[in-house]
Amino acid sequence: MQDASSHPVLATARLVLRRFRIDDVDAIHGCYGDAEAMRFWDRPANATRDETERAVRWAMEPAPAALRVWAVADRATDGCVGMVNYHNASERHRSADIGYIIRRDRQGQGVGREAVSALIGHCIGTMGLHRLQALIHPENAASRRLVERLGFRAEGVLREVQLVSGTRRDAVLYGLLAPEWGAGLDTA
Repeated sequence: MQDASSHPVLATARLVLRRFRIDDVDAIHGCYGDAEAMRFWDRPANATRDETERAVRWAMEPAPAALRVWAVADRATDGCVGMVNYHNASERHRSADIGYIIRRDRQGQGVGREAVSALIGHCIGTMGLHRLQALIHPENAASRRLVERLGFRAEGVLREVQLVSGTRRDAVLYGLLAPEWGAGLDTA
């Protein structure tokens, strides 16, 4: 597992996954402050830009090895278009949970898939993790499609596992094992 100060930059053809910077606040507020974009998340949208700034400042701080948060930046402009992370990483079990969000104006362009693929490659290839999992709202068809195309399998529904704004919600548990990564990926 990485040490607390390690925060690698991950690059793809169109994206750079890097540590957040304070100048990313307005761009990521396009996700965190957007009720429609956040409707499937495990917390409500930020009501103010200040809330988003606090979140960015938190993400900029060194974190325990069990957590990494990357700004997803457009390679050509370095503008932030979203976020990916792993959390609850366990060295003993060689596993972690993943999360991601892409601004609505960049959804449907393969950005999420490219960013999450880079994250998976880092977690499995570099960190040597054996299992990744994602909790996805049952009605979030786009996110479910994304992880399925990357090789994740639906393993069941966790009933009332999340509490969002006073409401209990179910989530579908998706899992990916290291030997499955890359095998039979949907390339379309």
